This record gives sequence, C-alpha cells and structure tokens, in this order.
Amino acid sequence: MKSREYITSDVESSDDEGGIKNLDYKPPSDFSLYKAKKHTTSTFDADETVNHELWLIRVPDNVTNEDLASMKIEFPSKHVKSSETTVLGSLKKKETSAHSSSSTSTKYQLQTVSAESGFAGEMMALQPLVPDSSKGGRLVQAPLGIQQHLILVASPSIPSGEPLAEEILNRPIPKRAQPEGLKQRFQFAGSESQVPGEKISTKSGKKFAAEWAKTLEARKIRVEEALRAQEAEEEEEEEEEEEEQEAQAEEVVIEVVETVEEAKEEEESSTKKRKGEDMEVDAKDEKKAKKEKKEKKEKKSKKEKN
Repeated sequence: MKSREYITSDVESSDDEGGIKNLDYKPPSDFSLYKAKKHTTSTFDADETVNHELWLIRVPDNVTNEDLASMKIEFPSKHVKSSETTVLGSLKKKETSAHSSSSTSTKYQLQTVSAESGFAGEMMALQPLVPDSSKGGRLVQAPLGIQQHLILVASPSIPSGEPLAEEILNRPIPKRAQPEGLKQRFQFAGSESQVPGEKISTKSGKKFAAEWAKTLEARKIRVEEALRAQEAEEEEEEEEEEEEQEAQAEEVVIEVVETVEEAKEEEESSTKKRKGEDMEVDAKDEKKAKKEKKEKKEKKSKKEKN
C-alpha cells in the first residue's frame, strides 16, 4: 500500500434509485494479489494454532526483545476469574532520565487485561491473522482467536515515608520568643501544652487553672446578665400589652356610655314632643267646648225673647 489516498471506500455512493451499487472491497489499481510459491508450516499456521494458545502482549517502546527474554512469565490460574486483574510477571530495567545523566531502575509488571479492567480494553476487539498453508500462505483469522491479553505497565515507585516521619517526630519544637516590648494576651488552645523534652511547671499549671476559673466566672456573670435582660424585656412587653388592653377596655366603656346617653336624650326629646302635641289637642278641645257652650246660651236667650 503506497498511500492512503489510493484506498477506495468499501461503500460506494448510491444510485438514483436508492440502491447500493457495490459493497465489495476494491484494492488500488496498482495493487496485485500476492501468491506464495512455497510455504512451510510453522507454529503460527492456521492448522497449528488449534493446538496452541495465542497471547497478545503490549509493551512500551523503550522495552526491547532482549529485556523481555529475561522476564519470567507465570501461567494464569484457572481458578482466577477473567474479570480480575492479575500479575503474571515482573521486569526491572535501568533507564536514563531525559533531564539528568543519572540512571534509575524502573519496575514493570505484566498484567492481564479484561473487559472489566478499565484500561486497554480495545485489545479485546483485535483479531489475529495467521498464514494458512492450505491456501498458499494466505492470511486468515485464527480459528481460536486470542486466549490471553496482557500488557506490560510501569509500576510507580513510591518512596517510603517512614524516615521522614521519624525525623519529624524527633525534631525539637522551639517555643516562640515573645518580641520585646509586647505582652501576649491571646492564649490559643494548646499554647500551654507541654513541649517535648521540657519539664512540666506546676506554677504554670496553677496559673492556668486560676485564669480558667476567672474565665468561667466571667462567663457565668455574662449569662446571668443576659438572662436578667431577657426577663426585663419580657416584663416590659407584658406591661405594654396590659396597658393596651386597659386602653382598649376604656375606649369600649366610653363608647357604651355615649351610646346610652344618646339613647336617653332621644327618649326625652320624643317624650317632650308627645307632651307638646297632647297640650295642643287639649287647648283645641277647650276652645271648641267654649264655643259650643256660647252657641247654646245664645240659642236659649233667643227662645226666651220669643
């Protein structure tokens, strides 16, 4: 194969009727089919692979065939699940750093790869091609495929932290020197704790206990003052509520008294009005009676004269 541009697509464009013209692979025009004149069988022959296992191993670029020749590989156990990642071998190789001339030893591990391993899963989809002597050495797919997928990975070298931890543990802790002219007032938690290698001072312990007692007493006083202030506020709120209730009650009483007085005034005015009407009626009746009496006297006097 000379160039990628000479390769034609397996699927050609469809015709006007919507059907696909041809799906067959067409090699470039300058390619010709190779036919082996003579082929000798080997362990990788299609017929021989039935009696063997094919393993696919991925190795880094800097690992040579000579390095792999010194590595011992164990056969995977049949009791181990295929989904588990197991280590079948290890390899140590001295490598020179690109940033310095010093050489370091790198350890590699040969691990199994599975669909559940989470890395190098694309190896599971690869299909090996082996020569077939019965077909003139033409490459065909291996009848049994690949039985083991392995990958050689570098294991990270993590230095032990025990020496550094031991050095930090034994390191003396100096006490901070107080600057001249300044007085330390803030005592943070643990400031009076014992320094490794320093003797415990009974004087400082008594001083701390006395200061702590003062702190507790001051805290107790602040709590009591806060409670008294809260009680005073509650009492003031109750007094204000009582005053509001009394004021509302007085307003109701005044409204009732005013209503009663208005009712009395209306009743008195209506009574006076009725009395005035009765007096007017009596005066009219009296005038009428006098008039009638006068008329009777006049009639009587006329009759006596006649």
